[in-house]
Amino acid sequence: MGVSGVPPKHVRAWTQQEDALLVGLYPSHTVPELTKHFQRTGPAIRSRIRLLLSQGVIHTKQPPLNTKELNTLIRNRHTKTIRELANELGRSTSTVGLNLRKRGYRFRKYGELHHRARYSDHLVELVTELRDEQGMTFSEIRKYIRDTTGISLKRWVLARLYARYTAADTVLCELLPD
Repeated sequence: MGVSGVPPKHVRAWTQQEDALLVGLYPSHTVPELTKHFQRTGPAIRSRIRLLLSQGVIHTKQPPLNTKELNTLIRNRHTKTIRELANELGRSTSTVGLNLRKRGYRFRKYGELHHRARYSDHLVELVTELRDEQGMTFSEIRKYIRDTTGISLKRWVLARLYARYTAADTVLCELLPD
């Protein structure tokens, strides 16, 4: 079972020597590397790092995003992915995503901005206008689009286009309060 009076290894307290070594190794090593060195679990090392960060003993490995980097993220959030922006700035994807989400911006791509969009926002607006303002059914709209533009659409496509957001809706979603 265990030795009486001796705490188990997983409850072992951190010594001052271990703290000093962690402070020295933290900037140049990852947590998995530190687990091998200290013979402790990853969560134990992460919690100790958080404690030392909160006490101001150690500092973050990378400085926070500056205003130029934030402006780049905000300006390109509709046209690039999180991974592309992270590679461009030399940061992690979680840093990029969390910083913008914290400020109320989204990385959702609607309409033509989405990488898998097949139909233009103009077609979405046309379907919405014909359905809402002229009261046409989807089959009538389908015939109208086939006759005027020459685009042959499947039956289910019009309902999806009617429900789809456009690129302009992305901006409106961010400007309007929840």
